[in-house]
Amino acid sequence: MTARREARVRMYNVGFGDCFLLTWWPGAERAVNVLIDCGSHSHGPGPRPLEEVVAQILEDARDERDGTPRLDVVIATHRHQDHVSGFASELWAEVEVGEVWMPWTEHPTDPEARRIRETQSRTAQRLQAQASALAAADPLRDSLLALSGNSLTNARAMETLHHGFLGNPKRRFLPSAKRQGRRTLAVDRLPGAVVHVLGPSRDPEVIRDMDPPAGRSYLQMTEAQAARQNEPWPPFRPGWKVIAKEMANDAATAHLVPARETDLRTIRNYSRQDSGEALAVAVQLEKAVNGTSLVLVFELGRSCLLFSGDAQWGTWRAALGDLEWRDLLARATFCKVGHHGSHNATPKELIENVLADGFAAMVSTRPVSNWPDIPRAPLLEALARKTGKRVVRSDKPPRRLPAGFERARDLYIDFKTPL
Repeated sequence: MTARREARVRMYNVGFGDCFLLTWWPGAERAVNVLIDCGSHSHGPGPRPLEEVVAQILEDARDERDGTPRLDVVIATHRHQDHVSGFASELWAEVEVGEVWMPWTEHPTDPEARRIRETQSRTAQRLQAQASALAAADPLRDSLLALSGNSLTNARAMETLHHGFLGNPKRRFLPSAKRQGRRTLAVDRLPGAVVHVLGPSRDPEVIRDMDPPAGRSYLQMTEAQAARQNEPWPPFRPGWKVIAKEMANDAATAHLVPARETDLRTIRNYSRQDSGEALAVAVQLEKAVNGTSLVLVFELGRSCLLFSGDAQWGTWRAALGDLEWRDLLARATFCKVGHHGSHNATPKELIENVLADGFAAMVSTRPVSNWPDIPRAPLLEALARKTGKRVVRSDKPPRRLPAGFERARDLYIDFKTPL
């Protein structure tokens, strides 16, 4: 049997989530398999239970020589539910894995990584409690539950990634703090591949830089739009508040403070449960976790395959400002579109000025009522123009797929590219 001179990207239909299997054949002996994420959001599930998707992955990764499911590398781009929840399945105990890659923010003994994780976890738990306490009729309740739930610890899934699988796999937390030069890997487990780690940065200012400036994203939201939708702008920022103790100690305002502790407690609880302010915090938390996403480029012969996780503007600003990375991105022949097609995970500059015409793209997505603007229509239109309509979304593939794409019912869509 001769080697197949091609690579295949398999996008599993997990709904609002990500699950990709990258496979290539460096020789006649066996295929190399790299799994990138396995998760689905509870508010946007796929057409099949996630457990069935995991079972399908095991079949797809089964070694023909002895029947053992084998994955050379498992990658979790970041800890959001829609990227890792599938790793909670007990089926992974049957899978032999060579290495597990996670962002450096998952390193168990790195003090800064631990601080980031604990802060995010506490915030998510607090927001989840606030959302659960809101009245069912509160219009923001579902969105707050969805956002905060996505950022919870996902403990069972993360336990698998840190300690599970057969074969005692090596764990890498990328990029390594010990490598100060170019963030490029050539791994024995991945013959024929060179992997470039474009993100996340170890610079806290970069991973905090989450919102692209005006004109840099595919979002068009203005004050005029908000006015047309009759959405009033709040007159004061949260900082314009005076606590009851200060008022009680001021003769001019002491009479305004409730005399009964029960009344004061009620007012405090209403303040804590303001759904608008809590939602703003939840949105920032969602972006903060996304900002820690791994962004990887796999060089395989003539092909350059870009997997961007849910990276936000800071990561892209750093990559697009680096001439070497910019040149690498210009050679990309495939792009996994970030964050299910949202406006702030795929900069306009990347699509319009960096990626070359005719690349192929996949968008793992589905409509979810909490986020009606995902996938972003202007982004999909720009991708269609730039790729020559070689862009496919998991939930609504065209009846006639572009060249290089194949479909297996509602299970997955494949893209094949020559090496």
